[in-house]
Amino acid sequence: MKTQTAQFLVKEKLEAIIQNESNTIKAQVAKEALDYTCEYIVSFFEYLFRYGCISGMVTSLVYYVDTHQFYDTHYNEIERIRENYEEFTEYPLSIQGDLKNFLA
Repeated sequence: MKTQTAQFLVKEKLEAIIQNESNTIKAQVAKEALDYTCEYIVSFFEYLFRYGCISGMVTSLVYYVDTHQFYDTHYNEIERIRENYEEFTEYPLSIQGDLKNFLA
């Protein structure tokens, strides 16, 4: 019962993010989490954190054409995240491979 309540609350929060923050990376991630076919939505975030997009679990970011479009759409937000990361860690982000694919 406790797990079902937590699931419901997470689902409700993700739906609110999609509704209130559409066109953001947060909303994109929320949509992926809700579409993910697993018993528990929380598992989506555990897997994403552990294996990342490179695992193919984020179906909208599998191909270069998709990651490039995502990067172009969310360029300003991605740059803010990158800048915050570099400021917090005090190290420049080491880009590996294709810039747009890596940052997406």
